[in-house]
Amino acid sequence: MPRTWTQQKLVIKVDRSRVKSGEILYVTGTGFAPDRAVISHLIRPDKTEYNPLRLRTNAAGELVHKIDTVMLDIGTFETWVEDEGSRATSNRIQFTVESDLRER
Repeated sequence: MPRTWTQQKLVIKVDRSRVKSGEILYVTGTGFAPDRAVISHLIRPDKTEYNPLRLRTNAAGELVHKIDTVMLDIGTFETWVEDEGSRATSNRIQFTVESDLRER
């Protein structure tokens, strides 16, 4: 059975590049295979990787992933998403988690 979906450029974005610890960050993606599994990767500031997460795209090949930063370290993270079937990868983006402590 031929596939009607054709490979597009896989693009992810974050809703902001800097976030206070404890806030929510949203990662959105487009260009993925519709209704398929994708793997989300997240690299810590110390350059180690969290266990990848399996997410599912919608019928339009889009994804939305909510990251709760409450348990994340302070520093700059890198994320990208891999299409599980084709092994194609999105762009890599960075975001920074900042301390929520108020200066006295």
